[in-house]
Amino acid sequence: MSSYIIQNEKVLVEVDEHASEIHSFKDLETGIEYMWNGNPAYWSGRNPTLFPMVGSTYDKLLHIKGKTYATGNHGFARHSDFTCVKHDDHEIVMELKDSEETLKQYPYHFTMDIHYVLQDRTLTITYDITNENEEGMPFHFGLHPAFNVPMDQTKKYEDYQLVFDTPQNFLWKKTVMKDETVLKLNPDVLADTIIIHHPHGTKVSLTDGTHGVTVDYSAFEWLAFWSPHAPFVCIEPWLSHADYGRVDTSYDKRDGTHFIEEHDTFHVSYSVTVK
Repeated sequence: MSSYIIQNEKVLVEVDEHASEIHSFKDLETGIEYMWNGNPAYWSGRNPTLFPMVGSTYDKLLHIKGKTYATGNHGFARHSDFTCVKHDDHEIVMELKDSEETLKQYPYHFTMDIHYVLQDRTLTITYDITNENEEGMPFHFGLHPAFNVPMDQTKKYEDYQLVFDTPQNFLWKKTVMKDETVLKLNPDVLADTIIIHHPHGTKVSLTDGTHGVTVDYSAFEWLAFWSPHAPFVCIEPWLSHADYGRVDTSYDKRDGTHFIEEHDTFHVSYSVTVK
């Protein structure tokens, strides 16, 4: 597969056609690489798009219009080959359309365009999902970007922390955490995924106090963090979520289901700013 680069005098971004994953977000002045490299010894993903499911259902199946469909954890977009349909100095657009393989897992025709736009040190990623059917299309959606920790190779994992722009409440290892603005990292803190429903504020930073990334999640209903004793941290804005326990309902009635009317397009964006 081919990869494509956009850059300015400060940073460089490289996006690969396979899974439309960001393979590099690099500071050209310091040499710092912010994106996780997909080392399979820890996790082969980098920053997958979660579609048409976030996580898995209780029985690992999608129940749609009286039929069942098997799709892997987080859906098929993360394993699909996209096509670059636009590439210039400031923007990359990757496209995925339904295929014989996707229809076995999700019985809808769709077009997904992912726009990567670089301005200064901020990469804005916009997702346009078009319903190509003569009926409404339910879908679930989320994001899963992973960032190197440490980013600065002179630092260590424990030098990093998550800093929220607004105090958050969440459950951590059965403990209710209230009004947290800073979560200091150690190898055990994010070994179990932390999920925040309806997070307050709009941004969270992963930083060592000097260098880091800031993710704007303002358009999303859930925010998750994961770091399975590995040299990366995932900051995951979700519009939907996996099953936390047994759920016996059809795909279109699940918590977190969104709908696109026939031949309409759904738009959502998030951004990553590096420092």
